[in-house]
Amino acid sequence: MSNNNDKNTKGFDRFRDRHPILVNSALMVLALVALGYIALLFIDVFTSHGQQVQVPDVRNMPLEKAIDILEDAGLRWEISDSTSFYENYKPGAVIDQDPKAKSYIKKIRIIYLKVNAMHAPIIPLPKLVDLPGRQGVAMLKAMGFKHVDMDSVPSEMGGLILQVTVDGHNVAPSTGVSVNSQIKIIVGDGSIVDLNPEQILDPAMMDSIDEANYKDAQETYEQELKEAQERAELERKLQSSEEKKDKEKKKDQDKKSDKDKDKDKKKN
Repeated sequence: MSNNNDKNTKGFDRFRDRHPILVNSALMVLALVALGYIALLFIDVFTSHGQQVQVPDVRNMPLEKAIDILEDAGLRWEISDSTSFYENYKPGAVIDQDPKAKSYIKKIRIIYLKVNAMHAPIIPLPKLVDLPGRQGVAMLKAMGFKHVDMDSVPSEMGGLILQVTVDGHNVAPSTGVSVNSQIKIIVGDGSIVDLNPEQILDPAMMDSIDEANYKDAQETYEQELKEAQERAELERKLQSSEEKKDKEKKKDQDKKSDKDKDKDKKKN
């Protein structure tokens, strides 16, 4: 048996000596095939080839519970966003996930979680008193406040902000206020006329004027009061007309914007 092996070895050596290039090439091919097979084995192990799991649905769950479920399924996770606050979700709840629930993925994939912030953002309240009401509303909404209403009360000056309340309470400017607070802007309607009958009819002079003069003075006061009320009513109508024009103008702009979008879609 050993003699046969020796003969085979000597025969291979003679063949290699006669055809060294051919033998070396064959050995290189075998080595490459072996390396490729080993590499495939490592890739299968590293990428979990053929091993897929269904992604559990962890939306609307508290973050701690969602983490427990994902880790029990052998999945990794990361928080992609936790800065935004949504009223429709509980603080700290999972809002969305990627990949989507019930999809099949490999265990090496990471589940990215979008989590609701624990608290709504707090923003300092600006000074609004004596500003026009509509300007105050626009300013607050631009800052991120979500619930802003405007109400009017009788006053001498029309359209100016007299008071600002947060959740029904007076709050000083620069106070930190949650963006989800109920903010009410109170403006004057200009219905109060600054006419004092005592300025026209001085009680100290009542004894020195006769009844006819008193009657004339009273009629003059009533006439001036009526004219002042008519002016206030005219101002309210003008303000209402301006607001109506602004709404119509905005509506026309929205229609024009929609038409432009339709044209762009047709071009594309």
